[in-house]
Amino acid sequence: MNKNNISLIISAPSGTGKTTIIKELIDNCDLYSFSISTTTRHMREGEKNDENYHFIDVETFHKKIINSEFIEWATVHGNFYGTEKTEVDRIIKEGKIPIFDVDIQGAIHLKDFLPNGIFIFLLPPSMEELERRLRLRCTDTEEQIKVRLKNAIEEMEAKELFDFIFINEKVDDVVEQIRKIAKERF
Repeated sequence: MNKNNISLIISAPSGTGKTTIIKELIDNCDLYSFSISTTTRHMREGEKNDENYHFIDVETFHKKIINSEFIEWATVHGNFYGTEKTEVDRIIKEGKIPIFDVDIQGAIHLKDFLPNGIFIFLLPPSMEELERRLRLRCTDTEEQIKVRLKNAIEEMEAKELFDFIFINEKVDDVVEQIRKIAKERF
């Protein structure tokens, strides 16, 4: 039971390894539950609706904004992303610790909504490594990679807004550090 109402909010430039870290945390501990974001971006190969994201069209997203269904939302890389109130309610009812995978804008909005949140920022080992990771995942066009790298520089400037900053060189090391922090707060 999540008696302290803590949440893990993890943010990083695209390609840094947020998804991998979150998957490791959830797969190895039943205390955590992934907060599934809603997005207007197209589904990538291997992704599943209502598992990786709630994939919806722009019109439906706008309706949800008008109806105040999000606790936070933002435009990132030309697509809309948001966290629906019902998603947070689902996790709280389960008595688990929600893990949020959000961009910088989303993390800033969640600071007001989640006062007991643990805000974690992941850095790539280097810009060269970040570019290598983006290219290896083979999901973006050359133009999209350039945009993501440019945005990464701006996003990294906001790292001081977070409680903890980790360089994601070894997934296991970062996962262990996050587990220790959550255990101390839980």
